[in-house]
Amino acid sequence: MSAAARLLTLSAASSADLERDTDELCAWLTTLDDTAFAGLPVVPDTGPAGRPARRAVAASTPVDAARWLRRRDPRRVFTAGPDRPAGTVFLLSGVGDQYPGLGGQLHRSLPVLRRELDRCLDLLAAEEDLDLRPMLFTADPPGPGLDLTALFDRRGTAQPIHQTAAAQPLMFALQYALAQALIELSTPPVALAGYSLGEYVAACVAGVLPVEDALRVVARRARLIDELPRGAMLVVNAGDDAVRPRLRGGVSVAAVNGPDQCVLSGSAATVEELALDLTAAGWACQRLPTSHAFHSAMMSPLVQPLRTLLDAVPLSPPAIPIVSTVTGTRLRDEEATDPSYWARHLCETIRFADAVSELWRLPDPLMVELGPGQSLARLVQQHPGRPATARTPIVQTLPGQFESRTESEVLLAAAGQLWASGVDVDLPAMVAEPQGGAGWTAGHV
Repeated sequence: MSAAARLLTLSAASSADLERDTDELCAWLTTLDDTAFAGLPVVPDTGPAGRPARRAVAASTPVDAARWLRRRDPRRVFTAGPDRPAGTVFLLSGVGDQYPGLGGQLHRSLPVLRRELDRCLDLLAAEEDLDLRPMLFTADPPGPGLDLTALFDRRGTAQPIHQTAAAQPLMFALQYALAQALIELSTPPVALAGYSLGEYVAACVAGVLPVEDALRVVARRARLIDELPRGAMLVVNAGDDAVRPRLRGGVSVAAVNGPDQCVLSGSAATVEELALDLTAAGWACQRLPTSHAFHSAMMSPLVQPLRTLLDAVPLSPPAIPIVSTVTGTRLRDEEATDPSYWARHLCETIRFADAVSELWRLPDPLMVELGPGQSLARLVQQHPGRPATARTPIVQTLPGQFESRTESEVLLAAAGQLWASGVDVDLPAMVAEPQGGAGWTAGHV
């Protein structure tokens, strides 16, 4: 987090009072220079926190804070009225968006996450001889801004962090640790949904299987995948119904992300040919940085070995509801406790669009994405079933590779958004900096 990044929080008895307090705060901010702003605590005292109408903004300068507050910019300023208690939904991503150094800053600054992540990394190192620390905690992580070489390297699979045997347990450990930190510092989610590997994370968070067993299954599953022939995956900006008649050579529809986006999976040569054909037909296509054809028939040789591995794992009904991306509906207890469900999971189409439809039926859900960037958030926001009254934007918890914000700045904004939405958040612990000192206080109660 930059030295001056601060989270300003406001609460009031009514929406009208909140608007008046916001204008007063804007006026006060105009009296500060950058040095004075940087001298404030990370969460300055801006008045009583228990009142129902809430607003929060994270900013690095008083000018930015005042401008965003004055405009009530919904991308930066998070507001909730007295009648909008929040129930969070955790969205857990798969692999593909990870990058060297991911999670390193939060590991240093957030003790709860450090405890859970260290636990996972120690177990993987001791039991699976898998040392992931150099990938997560690089001595010289990439700085913010665009790296054009990386941006245009669509395959990117030569990097160790994109190799399946490392990428899957790494992303499992990081998302599990982040989920546990959010639960400990705020409240448990009302539902979980995981994209591909993310559904294993969801299962572990929901108590379907213990973390020790989950790590072992994920690591050995990844090694089994690594022994299979290489493959490729292709995002196509078209519905699966339009694309299916053009499929050939054993290529599968790996995922249905929405009415106008699907993912294809198969051998590299056939996927490349299909990409040329589909592009010529007018559809935008993009190769994913993955080494294998996940969620395709190429994964079928692993069903039996995975079933054997999972037969030895105690499986329990989920304590938190999970929306399955295999069925697109709530995961039933008999499915969660069936090793066959998890064994065939790798071969089944990801029905993410159907799962999102199910999530949007929840009463006023606050979606929280627990992976780098906003790849799932974009799909959720663009979903045709999204209610007109849905909360926006979706809570982001980690920056994407090419974002200018640091991990701590993103989490600071996430903490403010959760708090403003009525979630009970331990803000001092979330921002991981001792609190104290003076701040602006509203002129009335």
